[in-house]
Amino acid sequence: MATPSAVRALSVTTWRTSVRPWLALLLMGVAAFVLGVFFFATISQLYFWTTVAETVLFATAVNLLFGQTGMLSFGQAAYFGIGAYAVGLLVPRDLNPLLMLAISTLAGGLAAVVVGLITLRTTELVFAMLTLGFGMALYSITFHVQAVGGENGIVGIIAPHLFWIDLGDSHALWVFTTVVAGAGMAFLWVVAHSPFGRTLKMIRDDAARAENLGIPVFRYRLAAFTMSGAVCGLAGCLYAWAQNVASPDALFWTTSGTPVIVSLLGGTGFFFGPAVGAIVYVYATNTLSQMTPAWIFYVGVGFLVVVLLAPDGIVGGLQRLWHLRRRRRRIQT
Repeated sequence: MATPSAVRALSVTTWRTSVRPWLALLLMGVAAFVLGVFFFATISQLYFWTTVAETVLFATAVNLLFGQTGMLSFGQAAYFGIGAYAVGLLVPRDLNPLLMLAISTLAGGLAAVVVGLITLRTTELVFAMLTLGFGMALYSITFHVQAVGGENGIVGIIAPHLFWIDLGDSHALWVFTTVVAGAGMAFLWVVAHSPFGRTLKMIRDDAARAENLGIPVFRYRLAAFTMSGAVCGLAGCLYAWAQNVASPDALFWTTSGTPVIVSLLGGTGFFFGPAVGAIVYVYATNTLSQMTPAWIFYVGVGFLVVVLLAPDGIVGGLQRLWHLRRRRRRIQT
């Protein structure tokens, strides 16, 4: 039986060899795309891609639990909404936007610690239901408390100036959002490909065996839950600036379901799966909602088709097609 030190050593080796050369090309492509949108996109297109950026971050943070750790939470909207409401309450104080981002992230993380200490000691099904219950309780509170705007929420949330840059401008907000979302994605990438992330996958695959190896499963799960909540709070802050509002809808259970659907659509087993799923999902919902009142039905049908044809998501399906094509080429040669 492998010792914990041997497991950690193997994880470190795997982590170091997982950074591939194509990552630099991907970053260059993303930078070129950001500049292209900045110079050539219309205001509506800027709004669309800003929404995509914060959705990508939100979905990837949720997938740290769902795909990486094997914990299905139906209440991640709670931390997303906490981040949105935190920035809404801080806007009148005219604070530095970087400080507001830090406070929203900290608020989401602290709330996740409290909820995690209670829910993570239960079974998987009870955990999912308890997270849903906490999220809906917070939704009910914000819906009825007038100090946070009640059912209308906090409106008129405009991003303040960052030094001499007016983040209230759509172009500036787009670049700022992508930079912040990119930093959040980089953090999640490091976590996923670190020895800590490898240990999370081990816990996901066989928690009992991990416990027998001396790994403190509860602490690892609590750490992952806290990180996910913190990044969800960061995404909620970006959401509030993009939408100019923090409403109870940000805490509703459907908001928790969106990143789960997005992750399944793109592929929960791949780090960039939620990103691909977010782009497809946001584009489909925006396009179909302008074409027909029954857009939810068509989105649902499309989701079922993708899941049935590619159970491991769009990225997994494309990967299988790539391997199949390479195999055919080898046979032909």
